Amino acid sequence: MTICPGCGSTSTSKLFEVTADEASRHFINPRQYPDRSRKLTCHLSDLWGGNTCDVRKCSDCGFGFADPFVAGGAEFYNLALVYPCFPTMKWEYARTIEELTGLDTLGKTTLEIGAGLGYFLDCVKNKFFNISDISAADYNEISLSVLESKGFKTFSSDFRQSSFDPLKDSFDFIFMFQVFEHMDKVDDVFARLNYLLKTQGTIFIAVPNENRTYYMEAYGSLVDMPPNHIGRWTKEAFSAICERHGLQLSKCEREPFDLAKFLKQDIVHSFLRKAQKPGTLSEFVRALPRSKAQRIAQGLTALAISPSRLPAWAYAVSNASTLGGSALWARIDKVS
Repeated sequence: MTICPGCGSTSTSKLFEVTADEASRHFINPRQYPDRSRKLTCHLSDLWGGNTCDVRKCSDCGFGFADPFVAGGAEFYNLALVYPCFPTMKWEYARTIEELTGLDTLGKTTLEIGAGLGYFLDCVKNKFFNISDISAADYNEISLSVLESKGFKTFSSDFRQSSFDPLKDSFDFIFMFQVFEHMDKVDDVFARLNYLLKTQGTIFIAVPNENRTYYMEAYGSLVDMPPNHIGRWTKEAFSAICERHGLQLSKCEREPFDLAKFLKQDIVHSFLRKAQKPGTLSEFVRALPRSKAQRIAQGLTALAISPSRLPAWAYAVSNASTLGGSALWARIDKVS
């Protein structure tokens, strides 16, 4: 019997399973990094306690999750992310800024968990918050260096640990963008968020839109691969976990569907999915040394296979209103 981490239901069913080798190929091309690929495959088997990981879904709240429900740690990310990238403007940033416009932010304190290079904080500093009232948490050493150079207070420890106690203070606003789906022990996460949040405080969370995830997997695009993403959050799952922790889910919205953005992402993601299959042209091109020529070759290969995506695109366009964009956004309030 497998319990849903979102709502606690036992009504869960297996969607599919992935092997350690399949998951490793998702992150690392073995032609390009054979030693790194072998190490990652072994690490995943150790992490899962076996060679496979299931992806399951709850029939009550719709929450999808990896089983075993264990997150990747520092060793996983050091092996899997050869060239980490940091986002600039995203829809969830703009939506949060829109929401902040209607709130009293003067003199309020804020924390962003997983702040990256601080792009979102750059957008809100000196407009909504004094820079002296902004804190940023991240593991990445490059991120921390950049955040510190911008004048933000920084923390490198896990915010779930008791050692993370910024001056034994709490925050009026907490931001988590594309972070929560990476986390296990989700009740510990929410208990800690509740502890760190002041009464009448607000949390803004963005996670991948689960409707887009299931579309991608059903139509030959990328798998939302564990142990990178281990939770597929829904409005109902957010509501259930908020209720357990005395918090209020005030708003939950999907990013609107944008055809141009969708097509660009789908072409890239379907190419990357094909590049995970041994012996394909996409895999060969993906493994070429990083250069301008390789980027051109990847682009041409992706465009060459794009006509095969027409049935998937037709489905997506006809279901655009329910499919939505890449993100699911939530505002959570501590009302007492």
